[in-house]
Amino acid sequence: MYFYGRSMTCGSTAAEQPDSRRIIMERKSKKPGRRIAVGSAILVFIASLMAGAGAEALDIKFLIGNVSITRDGKALAPDVNIRLLTGDLVVTGNGGIAVLAYKDGSEVKVLENSRVRIGSVAVPGSDDVSVISGNINAKFRKLAKGSERKVYTPTTVCSVRGTDFLVGVSDTADSRVDLSEGKLAVRNPYGAIKLEENQKTDIGLGEAPEKTDDAAGINDWKAAKDGELRKDPEGRGKKYQSYFNTLQKRNGSASGDLDGINKKLAKPGDKKELEKTGSDLDRLRQSVEEDMFLCEAAGSSIDGVLNRFKKDRDDIYNTFLTVKEESNKVLEQQRKNYEALEAVRQAYKKAYDEIMKGHEERIKKIKGGIDRESVRPEIKKK
Repeated sequence: MYFYGRSMTCGSTAAEQPDSRRIIMERKSKKPGRRIAVGSAILVFIASLMAGAGAEALDIKFLIGNVSITRDGKALAPDVNIRLLTGDLVVTGNGGIAVLAYKDGSEVKVLENSRVRIGSVAVPGSDDVSVISGNINAKFRKLAKGSERKVYTPTTVCSVRGTDFLVGVSDTADSRVDLSEGKLAVRNPYGAIKLEENQKTDIGLGEAPEKTDDAAGINDWKAAKDGELRKDPEGRGKKYQSYFNTLQKRNGSASGDLDGINKKLAKPGDKKELEKTGSDLDRLRQSVEEDMFLCEAAGSSIDGVLNRFKKDRDDIYNTFLTVKEESNKVLEQQRKNYEALEAVRQAYKKAYDEIMKGHEERIKKIKGGIDRESVRPEIKKK
């Protein structure tokens, strides 16, 4: 398989890791030796790309009530016009609302008692919003042809071209999407659907998205889903485990596909063949990147469960601590795949540039005509 590079920090983002480490240290005496693995470094290649990376243009436009922002594990004083960076965590409490605005006027309103993250630290400059728990109302302006924005949950990728919709996420990663205007593509590793105006979809953890006629509002839906955790924590833990197993299998497939693409680049062929390889590489990059966003959001939702039950429910805490360890392993492999993929993309660019340079030189030679003197036959004198 085409893996290389040192391990990255796995599991939670930098903004969330301090809480996870504190939880483990507090419980260490009860469960000695059980730790969530945390890596230490990334490839120099990726590090150089990430230097100074941040969201292109996502600002705090409005906020009221209980709102907090965490960056690199440190709290920021929330204020209007703060530029949000990749990896920032925005949390609202009771009565808290924050409106995040893109440069084109698109907005994401984070409603009370919600957690959202901006982009992924593994993807330099990313600024798509991931809803870890709670509710948002997203309103996106119509984008240029071929462009898209995405909203992630632990179980869902919402591909946006220009639309107005609500997203709800339960404390244990179930998702609900209510579309009020426009069209929306909703997908995950299990399936995909397209929503039209006034349609809804429920996406259970480890399940394909399905349209629903559920008349319950998104807050009532979330309250019902949140209650399921206390009723059957073990069953919920098994659902998470199955979900991460699926993502790990996709890791293996992605690694094999990347290995095949890398071998093709060793003998790139002509321009047409190389362009096909480039298309395959783009599709693989989208798949790997989306899976990584899903895994990060799902892992962060487990952090919420650990924080919530670390003091009063050992059965729930211990079940989800084990699942968290597994999510970290999956995420670490996803990040290694992504590092390798970015390196292959650089190799592809080099091969493509070399072929195009040769192609352009041939075209110039043809357009310039033939030097007749260079092809005139030599006539020997008698």
